[in-house]
Amino acid sequence: MTTQSRGSERTEVLNGIDKNSNAITEFINNSKYRYDVYADSKGPSYVIKIEAIRKSYIEFVRGGGHIRFITEITEDNTDYCKEIMNFVELRHIEGIKGFVRINEEEYQSNLAIQESKLASILLRSRLKKVVELQQHVFDTLWKAAIQAEQRIKEIEIEVGIEDSRMEESHKTLQLWTNQDQNQYAIRLEGNSDLLATTNQNVQYTHLVGESHYLEELEYDWDYTLKHFINNIIENQSPACSSGKTQDRYNRR
Repeated sequence: MTTQSRGSERTEVLNGIDKNSNAITEFINNSKYRYDVYADSKGPSYVIKIEAIRKSYIEFVRGGGHIRFITEITEDNTDYCKEIMNFVELRHIEGIKGFVRINEEEYQSNLAIQESKLASILLRSRLKKVVELQQHVFDTLWKAAIQAEQRIKEIEIEVGIEDSRMEESHKTLQLWTNQDQNQYAIRLEGNSDLLATTNQNVQYTHLVGESHYLEELEYDWDYTLKHFINNIIENQSPACSSGKTQDRYNRR
């Protein structure tokens, strides 16, 4: 441990995750009304996984304290963020680095965290100028950060869209014809909407062929329909316009 002192003001460098956990708990216990934290995307899981720190957060808030926490909210840490939001005010900034804490009298920064090796380096300072500077940095980040609820909603929408695309990509593309079998249309299996038709004014009642759906086909459904029809007429095992997918057909 390295220490520099000036009266009641001092700066220390601590090594080892046990010492650092104790220093963080001590920091929380010494906080009067509030403290601020910014951390990279691993920060929320770090708080939740280390029981002593998690309990200290909760007890501080129950005692009337307020915690502001900035992190990068990602798809991978969303569950931890939702959990930590039960006792902190959380905001999101992309690309944030480090793990920093500031309260009324102290600044702390984790310079390295390697949980697998139980090794960590923590800098803490009670120098007034350092605390004031770091508080200014945090306040600037806080103003630029967005609400956690907004970011989580964005992620859930993005994931939902991606899941929908993945589900759609596994659907079957179907070729339908009318009663007279002289007009054709294509649609996705289980979806009543027609993607392309040779005549919009007829009813398509008979399934004549099926093909694995590829997302890139949607850029030219009319071409895909013509290609589908030609392969049916020629009684060939068709390959979709990309040339990558083997199709299967059921004659009726």
